[in-house]
Amino acid sequence: MRVAIVTDTNSGISVAEGRELGVFVLPMPLLVDGQIRYEGVDLTPEEFYAAQQAGRDVSTSQPSPGDVMDLWDRVLEEYDALVYIPMSSGLSASCQTALALAESYDGRVQVADLRRISVTQKLAVLDGYNHCVYVDPAPELLGAMEDKRKDDLKQEALLQGLKKKPNVTLDGREVKVYANIGNAGDVGLVLQNDAQGIGLFRSEFIYLDSADYPSEDHQFTIYKRVVETMAGKKVIIRTLDIGADKQVDYFEMHKEENPALGVRAIRICLNRPEVFRTQLRALYRASAYGKVAIMFPMITSVWEVKECKRACQKVMAELDKEGVPYRKDTEIGIMIETPASVLVAEELAKEVDFFSVGTNDLTQYTLACDRQANDLGKFFDPHHPAVLRALKMAADAAHKAGIWIGICGELGADLELLETFLAIGIDELSVSPTSVLPLRAEIRKSIAKTCTLEKLEC
Repeated sequence: MRVAIVTDTNSGISVAEGRELGVFVLPMPLLVDGQIRYEGVDLTPEEFYAAQQAGRDVSTSQPSPGDVMDLWDRVLEEYDALVYIPMSSGLSASCQTALALAESYDGRVQVADLRRISVTQKLAVLDGYNHCVYVDPAPELLGAMEDKRKDDLKQEALLQGLKKKPNVTLDGREVKVYANIGNAGDVGLVLQNDAQGIGLFRSEFIYLDSADYPSEDHQFTIYKRVVETMAGKKVIIRTLDIGADKQVDYFEMHKEENPALGVRAIRICLNRPEVFRTQLRALYRASAYGKVAIMFPMITSVWEVKECKRACQKVMAELDKEGVPYRKDTEIGIMIETPASVLVAEELAKEVDFFSVGTNDLTQYTLACDRQANDLGKFFDPHHPAVLRALKMAADAAHKAGIWIGICGELGADLELLETFLAIGIDELSVSPTSVLPLRAEIRKSIAKTCTLEKLEC
């Protein structure tokens, strides 16, 4: 079990320092001219100080419960569980709130309630593998923990030795390995782990972190920062993907009985063309600073893709008229995450430059299992032959049309399925930054031509 440590900036650890230490730090919300910015994510302390000196309307705030849950959700996309250590000045209230929020995570979130811990200056060892803390451990246990730590460091050193190595199998098959991110602050981890690019930038977190619709310039600044930092490596940015489990109050969406099947993702964008236009303008403007690709989520029909492309063409015509630079060869792709998109994949492939499979939703919709339900257990099975056969159908359609196909869902990091992905013909895997090097290690030990499709059998 992979367990993450999460705290807040009151711990004395900044967001940037947390990245170096492998700790996730909840950023401090900062109000600048009525807009929420996050320290260490889209505003540096120096920029905040400069705004104060310039006499702008600035103030600090405390993270909201929504901020806490947004970070937990992002962390749990990469880890099996997390331990949250609240360090806010209002410690009692902070712990009570966090404990209440954690109840909805079915045991995957544990809160370290510091009110119940007396400071005795005793040694404590955090065991992330067994999800526990040993206080004043016996010498034998301490020795075992130290040996485990040494083994981990040796393994990490071996992985670090894979940096700058190609993602190529023993028989010469290349698989691109990209990384998934939720905000601009994650780019450091992408570079640190030597990913070839960003295969999924979840742009919805820009909307989730804003009190109102984010402006074109605000979005452009964030995209530009990521693209410039990646220095010519591909950055695939998914357009707004809210609805279902991601709700934004200021969108004032109607309550739905089954939001996973309701107005979400690309359906919102096509229903609200001005919101879509604002994001597309920011994306195309950012394309002038690097290698941007635009990806549309929750596609089920060819007409949706054609509508999206028309929206892109309108934006490009506007930018041409205004003399604003952008890359005309910006790639357009779609997510394959519904049975409908698989069944019409041959027609969809003729309209786009690439496919990227969202395996979480593809599993949900293929198996009729709500991915948010905690009691489905073995019924929600990403290894199900139906899911894997859907992957192969999409891959065959992509290659028939001469386009590439990747996976950006959690399944991409599942090393048990790597040989199946190679047999299917997956060209790219986009995973959490910390999964890049372990995946590279497995690719370099594999022989593509000996991989089989046996997992597709019932």
